[in-house]
Amino acid sequence: GRYGPNLVRFPSGMKAIGDHLHNKSLKFGIYTSAGTKTCQGLPGSLDHEELDAQTFADWGVDYLKYDNCYSQNIPGIDRYTKMRNALNATGRKIFYSLCQWGAEDSWQWAPQVGNSWRTTGDISPYWPSIRSNFWQSQQHARRGQPGAWLDPDMLEVGDGNLTEIENQSHFSLWCLIKAPLLLGMDLNSLTKETLGIISNAKLIAINQDPNSPQATCYHGCSVKEDWSILATTLSNGDTVAIIINWSNDDLSLQSFSGQSVGVVPNPLDYIVVHDLWKDEQVGAFDFEMLKNIPLPTLKPHGSLVFQMTAYNRNDPFIVSSAIV
Repeated sequence: GRYGPNLVRFPSGMKAIGDHLHNKSLKFGIYTSAGTKTCQGLPGSLDHEELDAQTFADWGVDYLKYDNCYSQNIPGIDRYTKMRNALNATGRKIFYSLCQWGAEDSWQWAPQVGNSWRTTGDISPYWPSIRSNFWQSQQHARRGQPGAWLDPDMLEVGDGNLTEIENQSHFSLWCLIKAPLLLGMDLNSLTKETLGIISNAKLIAINQDPNSPQATCYHGCSVKEDWSILATTLSNGDTVAIIINWSNDDLSLQSFSGQSVGVVPNPLDYIVVHDLWKDEQVGAFDFEMLKNIPLPTLKPHGSLVFQMTAYNRNDPFIVSSAIV
């Protein structure tokens, strides 16, 4: 049969919900499973893909999260491909989020099937879980691409068990590795501090830059390391780097080299370094100075995110800023 609304919760029906969301410039997301039931025991979409996909399209759905429960031992590549074909046949653009838990060697086929694909099991709002999911996902970093993003699971920012420092680091990492930015928190408990983190416009722009690849690891590239450096380039040529302290102790590195993440200014350039959390300029550095960008001590689980922009030393910005 066809999916229908819970008329107690949604007395106006699902299309009315979609219309209401769209009128507020929001997107309409929905959840089901590539099995006979969802993980909550509700009806799934296995063997009903065409009907369910058309129902979602008729309701105005923009995003489908497709889980992996009650699969009847049918290979994931078959189940998930069938729903992809059904969604495409509706003619409506629906973002297809595969939630196959990183199982069945899905990194080999999921990028060709979904718009995002889970690389891990479920996340939880504790630092060890954030760290574990990040590194599990990083194993497949080279397979992420525009339109087939790696998904280390939703954000746990603001869920209550993470410190503000951990929330900042978590959000920064997910932005730089181009993970889907889906809030897992109860918005009724949204605090001013959490809102400030999840609305960092510069980090969100990095995440959404269509021509910017997933960040590459340059130092500390395994779960066993105490600290790491990752960086990505943006469409405008800027480089963005994150330095993160995974450990439970303070980290005193003293300085950071821009050259270590591929930033090599020509003799007439200065590199202006901007701290994306403080939203302030760290300084302008020529080739030699760039080898020793000063760093503060990083608290446990803390991080820094620097955006590095090249300017000619005669650029009006450099001159007016009295940098040289």
